[in-house]
Amino acid sequence: MIHHLKLIQLKGGMPANRVEEIMVESRIRLLKIQDVLSLACGKKIPLNGHDSFHDLFLALEFENSLKRNSAFDHPLYHQFESQVLKPNAQKIEVLEFEMDPGKDVRFS
Repeated sequence: MIHHLKLIQLKGGMPANRVEEIMVESRIRLLKIQDVLSLACGKKIPLNGHDSFHDLFLALEFENSLKRNSAFDHPLYHQFESQVLKPNAQKIEVLEFEMDPGKDVRFS
């Protein structure tokens, strides 16, 4: 199982409701891609005066790296990137994790 995490810093000066709209658009568009097993997304919350640089996160789960590659090659994902991520994101940090214990990640 591959867990793909995007930590997104949005461009400044965006209306407060834009984060909510991006979350809705993410769910609508990305869950139409068959290889996406699950999707979680959320916005930052204030933590005792500590401010995060990331305004939004997307967490996608895939069966394996082949399914991940297939999802990211899908036309709906390219449309999502060009219409939702690129116009709104200033910076995106990507992290990926293998979630099967004992599995050699070279063969996932």
